[in-house]
This record gives sequence, structure tokens and C-alpha cells, in this order.
Amino acid sequence: MSLIKFRISWEEDDASFRDMEILSSQSFFELHEGIKKHFQLPAEMEASIYVSDDRWIRGREISSTVEKNLRDAPALSMKKTAVGALMLNPDQKFVYQCVHAKSWVFLLDTLTLLPDPSILREYPICVKSEGISPSQLGLIPTEKDSVVEIEERYDLASRDGFGDEGDDEDLGLSEDAEEGMDSSEISEDF
Repeated sequence: MSLIKFRISWEEDDASFRDMEILSSQSFFELHEGIKKHFQLPAEMEASIYVSDDRWIRGREISSTVEKNLRDAPALSMKKTAVGALMLNPDQKFVYQCVHAKSWVFLLDTLTLLPDPSILREYPICVKSEGISPSQLGLIPTEKDSVVEIEERYDLASRDGFGDEGDDEDLGLSEDAEEGMDSSEISEDF
């Protein structure tokens, strides 16, 4: 039994990723459930995982909808296939394709292979999380840019600080005072 650490990144935004550890004896279905949990994807969502090469070209399919591994079948069962069984090399890659209207794709890159876990935990586990889930995009506010924050604080986007032409409310002048002044007097005050 060995421990495999994957970096699972969203294909659309590689800054959104999760580092997950799983035992090699655990099934791809357990990895699938862990990905859904830690990326906050719909619980009932189905998916396929593809064995991949270094250029992310998809090979053999492992599907969450297939129940049994049959000889010469187009896809293997996630429930019946151990992750370690398809680790063909130490830097093995997989592609995770969601069966969902949005068709999210995640890239699974092997970070490390450890011979034995030093601490026994309930695997798979997420050891590092960066960025938001694609299912939350547009729902969770992202960090505001400092310029946007200043514009909002001082309401700079809606006014330029000088008012509209002919509108002297910002100068604090009454209409009576306004009539007695010419434009050269107004600009001298600034």
C-alpha cells in the first residue's frame, strides 16, 4: 500500500487547485467522491477519469456509471478499479471530465508517491486548497482589486468630483451667489 498525492487543477484556471492524497489501494470512485467534495461539485454528478500522457491526451476511460469491469469494454468501473492499478509511471497524469451541463474538466497530476503513509487518516484527504470551485464562479465574490475598492469607497466611478457642467451644488454656492460670479472667479477658488 502506498500513498499517492495528486494536484487536481481546473483546466480553465490553473490557479484553482486541490492537492489530495489517496491510498493506492483505494478506488477511483473514492477519488471521484473526494474531488466532488473538495471542489464543492454537485453530489449526484457523474464523471469519467481518463488515463493521460504528458500532453493531456486522453487514453483509457474509467467511468462512474460503469458497474463492472468487463474484458474489452470501452470503459472500466471507478468502483472496481484501484488507483494504484493504473499508475503506469511515477508522474502519471489523469483527466477528470464531469458529466454535467458545464462539462468541467480537471487535470490530475501526480506530485509524489510515498511507500507508506506516516500518519493513518481517512483518505482521500485534501492537504492544500487554492482558488474557488468552478461551480461557485459568480456566486462567491472574489477579492476586490485595490483600485476598484477605492472607487467604490469614494464613489469615483459615478462622479468625477466636480459635478456636471453648470451644476454648482458641489461648490456649495447658492443660486444668488452663482448669478453674481463669473467663471474666472469660480476657478480661482480651486
